[in-house]
Amino acid sequence: MTTETAAGSDYEVLLRAGFPYEKTLGMRRITWYPIDIEVGPENEVHCLGRFDVGGSIRTVSWADKDLGGIGGGWTWPSGMAQDQDGRLFISDEGAHNITILRTDGEEVARWGEYGTDEGQLNKPSHMVFDRNGDLLISDTQNHRIQKFSADGKFISTFGSFGSEVGQFNMPWGVAVAPGGEIVVSDWRNDRFQVFSETGKPIDTFGSSGSERGELSRPAGIAVDEDGDIYIADRGNDRVCLFDRNGRYVEQFIGDSTLGEMGRIYILTNLKVLRLRDMAHLEPIKRFKSPSSVRAKDGRLFVGDYGCHRVQVYKKEAYRLSADEVMDKPVVPNLFTV
Repeated sequence: MTTETAAGSDYEVLLRAGFPYEKTLGMRRITWYPIDIEVGPENEVHCLGRFDVGGSIRTVSWADKDLGGIGGGWTWPSGMAQDQDGRLFISDEGAHNITILRTDGEEVARWGEYGTDEGQLNKPSHMVFDRNGDLLISDTQNHRIQKFSADGKFISTFGSFGSEVGQFNMPWGVAVAPGGEIVVSDWRNDRFQVFSETGKPIDTFGSSGSERGELSRPAGIAVDEDGDIYIADRGNDRVCLFDRNGRYVEQFIGDSTLGEMGRIYILTNLKVLRLRDMAHLEPIKRFKSPSSVRAKDGRLFVGDYGCHRVQVYKKEAYRLSADEVMDKPVVPNLFTV
């Protein structure tokens, strides 16, 4: 994905002023193992919990209040997407199907069946709606992306097993860029790939490792209004930010403080209060196997799977046109003045 192809990202340079940690939502016993998250219109966060056998959705408000749970009866839920009507779509990789729920918990439909033919599923994981309102599904064990209408009618598919350009080895996260490009985290190939709206390969980024720009089992993926790409680099316990051209920018490693419900719980539990006072707090702040990311209105929401919470960061960036910056230098250097 390049400046020219990222329609909707109409700027020459993005002045990145900062991206500080803002708050933590949820806690253990409430937002258990959030394998995927969705953010509602009031910044309430729906957390798809995956634990033991089955799971459920627990929602927390922006003020970090428990709004209750819905759903359940799944075998091994893996992904969640929300349509324009507010309905939640949940993928069940154990049952190889999709459940549609209203936010009040009413089940609307279930569709999908196990198999390898077009329109069949084998351990579906994350999902996203494209600009036409169709649902893109990471059909993980079939090593492909499939497109369906919201009511489950098969439309198209792309990808196959392998490590060449356009192939996958267990795709997990899938997102749609401002220009309609499809961005996929290729889990076992430790990379992410960019495709056109019709599934034609455009570019591939990343390689195995823990250094800058490298990935280890990338999971959830999101693209914001600037075209920036966020990847839950699960094996490295971090989230990586790449710009719209696939250039590595920075990493987030977790900076959690206690949210409202966490403070209330600890203040009313004397044993936990004493143990926290004796603890080394640095590791407690960090991500542990983050599995999902969402970008909304300049905020980054991270499903901190191993720590049973959601960490939120606030982006400060300014778009500049070509006449507001100099031409690209032959040898770039950044000096602080």
